Amino acid sequence: MPAFFAIVAGKDEFLVDRDARAFYEKASKKAGADVEKEIISGLMIRIEDAPKIERQFTDSAQTLSMFGGPKVIWLRNFNWITDSVQGKSDEAKECAARILKVASECAEEVSVIISATPYDGRRKDLSDFKSIAHEFIVHSPASKSPFSKEDPQAEMQMDYACKRFQELGVKYERGVPEAIIGRVGQSTRVVLMECEKLAIYAGPGGTIKESDVYLVVPTFGDGDFFEPIEAWAARNLPWALEALDRYFFNESTCRPLLMALQSRLRLLIQLRSCVDAGDMKVTASGLAKGQFATAATRHSATFGSAVKSSANLFSQNDWYISVKVAPAAANYSLGELIDAQLACAECFDLANKGGDEEQAVRTMFLRALAVRR
Repeated sequence: MPAFFAIVAGKDEFLVDRDARAFYEKASKKAGADVEKEIISGLMIRIEDAPKIERQFTDSAQTLSMFGGPKVIWLRNFNWITDSVQGKSDEAKECAARILKVASECAEEVSVIISATPYDGRRKDLSDFKSIAHEFIVHSPASKSPFSKEDPQAEMQMDYACKRFQELGVKYERGVPEAIIGRVGQSTRVVLMECEKLAIYAGPGGTIKESDVYLVVPTFGDGDFFEPIEAWAARNLPWALEALDRYFFNESTCRPLLMALQSRLRLLIQLRSCVDAGDMKVTASGLAKGQFATAATRHSATFGSAVKSSANLFSQNDWYISVKVAPAAANYSLGELIDAQLACAECFDLANKGGDEEQAVRTMFLRALAVRR
């Protein structure tokens, strides 16, 4: 058995690398000043790389110092346990199995850390060694809908973003960190990079606005937050028209936008109804802390199933409703929200008939934002 054996895996390269580095430094410190340290790249670009990496790792793991000192090896960026052509090849699977066997059977003077990313959780290559490893960490993938009821990665990324803005000496409006995570939350490293980009955009001592996020930060991975919806929610006509320009420059159909807008409208109609009934008080900043939870205890049973759905306001995340959705309820009356929902249906019908989708959506936005009912 090795002196220390750790496996860290996950899709978020930043988190995997962070934890593996911490284990590497801890093992090196424990081994003392005479430790021999080595970091081996496990990055496989071609299938032909697999045997070379296996030989390098095996030689390092089985070759001890002639003076018998401790050794710490970090097999970093091990990208073999994936759904890629290379990762699924028989040769790579056989090489990976031999590497893991060597790692688990090292001499007691050797410590081994393996960081595997990206990682396909359906594969069992690593889980077979869970009982043997001293540390075994698999990071859950980011939620496809950030800030669902259980999304610890989004909460953690928010803390990282806030601390990064403080370090960079910039201010930010409420909702900015969440907007960043909504667009690039699939990767913590990208979240931090976009924080730096926004800080440069705002300038030293400047204030980052939520609209800046939608202007500067591109959607990454499976992000599905659309800038026009945020502009519509803010009832900002110039921003909305510019956002539609950007949307239709990249998209050929209005359907994804309308689907997302309808989901938001379903929540807003329910929220505005609660506000009009006196159960909540909404402002341009959203709902005060505790209001949503109090209303939920009173009305959630009426809505039935707690399964997350835009048809059930109280199945949503507290922060998402209070901060992200609620401000729009202060900008629109219940009648206006219902009109917008009906207008979405009309746009869908026109799109299905082959009409001018961009013109139809622009008209809908103009009516909603420029005319108060």
